[in-house]
Amino acid sequence: MESVVYWFVVLFAGITIYRMLSRRRATPKARVAAMLRRYRVLTRMGLPEAECLFQVMASRSGWKVLPQRFLREIVRCLGTKEDVMRFISLAEDCRYVKERFPTIAQKANLNEAMADIACLLARFGYQLHLEGRLREAEFVQKLALPLGPDRYFTNLPLAATYYDTGRFTDARPLFERGLMQLEKLVDGNDGNEQPFAPAACLAPDADAVKLRASYLGKYEACLRATGSKRE
Repeated sequence: MESVVYWFVVLFAGITIYRMLSRRRATPKARVAAMLRRYRVLTRMGLPEAECLFQVMASRSGWKVLPQRFLREIVRCLGTKEDVMRFISLAEDCRYVKERFPTIAQKANLNEAMADIACLLARFGYQLHLEGRLREAEFVQKLALPLGPDRYFTNLPLAATYYDTGRFTDARPLFERGLMQLEKLVDGNDGNEQPFAPAACLAPDADAVKLRASYLGKYEACLRATGSKRE
């Protein structure tokens, strides 16, 4: 009887420890540490950084089934080791890899595919901003920007985050680029019906005209704060 109890305790303890270690491996910190180890192995083989980052991404569960051209374009857009690994971690946490990327990755136009990803991130970052989680919003918005550098929904939300944290000099060029891009959407008369409309990339109740007025007000406040003139 004692031996049965002993083995039951051992089995229970083993299962508990396994679950604890599994959760530890699933944390963002542990995930990034694993990617860094893989990256260092690849760099010691003499591979270029872009290839190392691609190999890191392509070797992860979920990512390996996505088209290589799609993965390489993400790496190219993000550019740095830090941003690629942050992006991988965020995408896995948000379940984009399994739930959203397989469809996006099938697009023939890689620019549109990257814009779709930027739209996903912009929407998440916008919600974080509304909740007052500005540091987290900035983290997400900085990843969205290089994936869609010519999109209003990547420039303006990050500009607003900089504005709300008092970094007016950093906010100004983003406001200027983003407002020009948003102007084109508004001038199209159907700005709220287009594929990358505010309702799709920011919030369900976001309106292009109202957003323009709000962001323009913050831009003008930036100019006053920095003693600059509107171009």
